[in-house]
Amino acid sequence: MKSVRPEEGPIRVVHVDDDEAFLRLTETSLSEIDPGLRIEQTTDPTSVLDLIADEDVECVVSDHQMPRLTGIELLKRVRSSHPDLPFVLFTGQGSEEVASEAISAGVTDYVSKGGGLEGFELLANRVRGAVEQRRVEQSLAATREGYEKLLETAPDAILVVDAETGTLLEVNHAAEELFGRPREELRGLHQTDLHPSDDREYYERVFAEHAGSSGVIHDKRELSVVHADGHEIPVEISAASLELGDRRLVQGIFRDLRER
Repeated sequence: MKSVRPEEGPIRVVHVDDDEAFLRLTETSLSEIDPGLRIEQTTDPTSVLDLIADEDVECVVSDHQMPRLTGIELLKRVRSSHPDLPFVLFTGQGSEEVASEAISAGVTDYVSKGGGLEGFELLANRVRGAVEQRRVEQSLAATREGYEKLLETAPDAILVVDAETGTLLEVNHAAEELFGRPREELRGLHQTDLHPSDDREYYERVFAEHAGSSGVIHDKRELSVVHADGHEIPVEISAASLELGDRRLVQGIFRDLRER
């Protein structure tokens, strides 16, 4: 998967319309409005699937009423192979029925040809907005994928906990080994369930300190966790709080101290 920042590179757009004169007008107008748009045009909607096979194409702009395929028929074909590729219906044959059908088929946006220069400005803005949003989503997905790989290959146990509730949300393979439990069993536990039950209040205070920190805490106190078979394991905990959307999380790294 490509990972691109929104500001990186031109936006390559495939534009299909059976009116050659309108294609030329659109290309000239869009090039003046947004030089970052690279327009590739065709009068044949059946050729679009071949054109978008190139991963560099980031958006399709299509008329609706065309001889070989309607814009919505083309949209359905595009969605079967490229479910998240931005697709803007740019047509003069608009109606509530067409708009409703396009939305049901997964259209990204719907722009009317009317309005002269303002119509082309609206089209340029919608294309750029849709593509930049997709680029951000791809970048976030790539970042998450990299983080998950890092999580799984880390030698120390890593736990991600909801800062408000203390509930375990995610753990890595090393955590499964440290606690002797599969991640399906660990997810959903309260963080104090990982520690000796007699010291529950103490570990609640420790977690509150970690959750309230604005930086990374390397906790050097004598801390321990409980293995599934009941024996205690001394650990060193490094923790940091972070914001994810409207959720506050705590990431804890638990280092097994038995070998020390």
